[in-house]
Amino acid sequence: MVVLCRGTFDLLHVGHLHHLRQASTMGTFLVVSVTPDIQAEKEKRRPIVSEDERMEMLLALPFVGVVECCDYLVSLKRWQPAVYCKGDDHQSKLLPEELEYCKAHNIEIRFTDPHPRTTSSLLERIECTSS
Repeated sequence: MVVLCRGTFDLLHVGHLHHLRQASTMGTFLVVSVTPDIQAEKEKRRPIVSEDERMEMLLALPFVGVVECCDYLVSLKRWQPAVYCKGDDHQSKLLPEELEYCKAHNIEIRFTDPHPRTTSSLLERIECTSS
């Protein structure tokens, strides 16, 4: 059973590991779809780590089966997962298109348990110590 996770995974940290490890227990094969650099630019400073490097880091994790860099809809169509797993902090951030596609194709949407470490919190901490 395929589980698909999607995210930017910028500055890989323990919160990401917690999320991906938990997602890997929801099925037999974990696919991670990485948000391309051009789509991830929320601020001029992000992502900090390039998509190629983010993918290489994720592939080094033993519980990750495949890593690809593409649009969420492409990944959903390509893999037709049984489970589409997002982090707890994304419960209110799912796009209507994601919800519609998953509903139309009987893909269960699940969320991993919350974890206090996020990339944003890590960056805030770095900025505070460098000031």
